[in-house]
Amino acid sequence: MVAVAPDAALLDALHAAARDFPWYRTLLREQGLDPADIADATAFSQRCPILTKANTFDRFPLDQLAATTPIASLAGVLTSSGHGGRFSFGLQTRAQVASGGRAIDAALDDAFGVATHTTLAVNCLPMGVGFSSDRMTVATTSVREDMAVALIKAFGPSYDQLVVVADPLFANQLLDHAGREGLDWRRHRVHVVLGEETFGERFRAYLSSCLGLDLDRPERGYVMSSFGVGELGLHLLFETPATIAVRRTLAEDPALAHDLGMSDGARLPVPMMFAYHPSRTFLEIVEPNTEGYGRLAISMLDPALPIPLLRYQTGDLARLVPAQTVVRALRRHGRRVPENLPPTLIALEGRERERLPDGSHVAVYKDALYADHSLARQVTGAFRLVLSDTGCTMHVQRRAARDDDGALARQLLAAMPSSIRPADLIVWPHPSFPFGMGLDYERKFTYFPA
Repeated sequence: MVAVAPDAALLDALHAAARDFPWYRTLLREQGLDPADIADATAFSQRCPILTKANTFDRFPLDQLAATTPIASLAGVLTSSGHGGRFSFGLQTRAQVASGGRAIDAALDDAFGVATHTTLAVNCLPMGVGFSSDRMTVATTSVREDMAVALIKAFGPSYDQLVVVADPLFANQLLDHAGREGLDWRRHRVHVVLGEETFGERFRAYLSSCLGLDLDRPERGYVMSSFGVGELGLHLLFETPATIAVRRTLAEDPALAHDLGMSDGARLPVPMMFAYHPSRTFLEIVEPNTEGYGRLAISMLDPALPIPLLRYQTGDLARLVPAQTVVRALRRHGRRVPENLPPTLIALEGRERERLPDGSHVAVYKDALYADHSLARQVTGAFRLVLSDTGCTMHVQRRAARDDDGALARQLLAAMPSSIRPADLIVWPHPSFPFGMGLDYERKFTYFPA
């Protein structure tokens, strides 16, 4: 068990949950646990129950889970993606909604200076995920690329900068439509916040190239990742220019990545390097392997939350990394140490269910599609891996509606690292792609049917 030592807020959250929520007392009783016996973070991590969808949302009715908050008094509900086959919910009180805009503004001011630059935020997140702001103008388009491009064209020139919030697959679709509509991104200072799924450095480079961004000049605009969980909240983990710089260096330097235990050659992805706020969340890595990667569990520390989720497993594989460990490795390899590196980083590999039977990960295939930018422009980013006794077949969706007689498939295969190159790669014309949505951007895409 690996965890970061919290302040007294962790024990306060535990005691409040045990005092006010009978369902949590039931779980403690089943563990034979008296919360009075938990005196520190170590005991909390060793003895308190792990929470999952199965033993919370699937077991107890919502009115029991939110025992101190009448359901009809809620201001909002955030629904999980349902990607695992069932739904869970994040409940928002009116006080939380009222303060939510300030929290988003503080986060995006740290990232992009929204307090000092007039900002148009275009929210392209699916599934009704919304946010408010006291600083920015927020335009919510969901997954309507035509609406988003029309808004940027009409309103963008009136602002100092744009912040586009989307998931990686839809960002690809947005760029494609913007190109057809003649939107010149270079006229704007553009930042992009990507959520919903992880992505690789080849994708970041591709997206930045399409937007006219310089990866070495983040002050002029950059692409960042933000990690949230419907049940817990938005922006729980997030990139900064410093963490992005570290990850780019790891992706460029396999020896450094190996030194830090951050990648297994080309078979596993270089993890996302995230910062977080210890005052908001307590993070643990459950059952870590020899490299320190295990199941991520998050405890929310705000005692006013309608549902106290402590040690809640997100389904992701991650590792906690002290910044000094990274700094020492960078110096050993003669690499630059970025300024303002957070004191503790979390390296997030991705979804546990996207680990493949051969030990590799879906993420390496996802990023391999962007090794050649000219080829990347011809695909949507959607693919399906199919495993059989004869090897791996990768099915890729093409943007065009017609076939290309196998030329694109041969080029994509040639651009992929040999260590993950599938036995066969099939490129499907856009409307013929047989796996899933084709694309319905409202739902998370399934790259591998675990």
